[in-house]
Amino acid sequence: MKAVFTALLAAALLSLTGCLSYSHHDLAQVEQWPLTASEQPTQSAYVKVDSQYLFNDQTRAGGFNQANLEKLVVTQYQDSKRFSNVTTAKQKADIYISVRVSNHERGSLASAFITGFTLFVIPGKFSNELSMETTFKDGDGKVLGRIEKRETITTWMQLLLIVAVPFNESIDPILNQLTQSSLEEAARQKLI
Repeated sequence: MKAVFTALLAAALLSLTGCLSYSHHDLAQVEQWPLTASEQPTQSAYVKVDSQYLFNDQTRAGGFNQANLEKLVVTQYQDSKRFSNVTTAKQKADIYISVRVSNHERGSLASAFITGFTLFVIPGKFSNELSMETTFKDGDGKVLGRIEKRETITTWMQLLLIVAVPFNESIDPILNQLTQSSLEEAARQKLI
């Protein structure tokens, strides 16, 4: 009976672990969205989105859901009101945009092991630096310019953070902010 009670207690503790993620707000707020244009948009845009996931600067499998990431980025480009047409289908366009989203996760595997081994009594911490590098090319393939934006998210894992679980947000708003900030900078530099 004592073994069953111990097993149930261990299962309860493992299921009650929590984590808390928060953004560092490194990225300045976008001043105006959608972007203002002096005239009706006439440029068509082909957008190519790719992503990578790095753990302690080593490329790893996993990371973003590519289809959702592509949809999210394309939606922001359409909502910017700077393009007459935005597509991911390979076709002739006035401007070609290559977007590379990277998730640089940093943390200690030893700390993660200790956190797990102690059933999350000893906390663990990881940070994710999301970066978006956008390259703009004209219809002939000549590079017009590059823009890179970054945001950092820190995640703490500990047993007592179970109360924070309902308040953890999706990463999508941060990706939207990175995309909008990149477009705002591109408009400022007259790339679009």
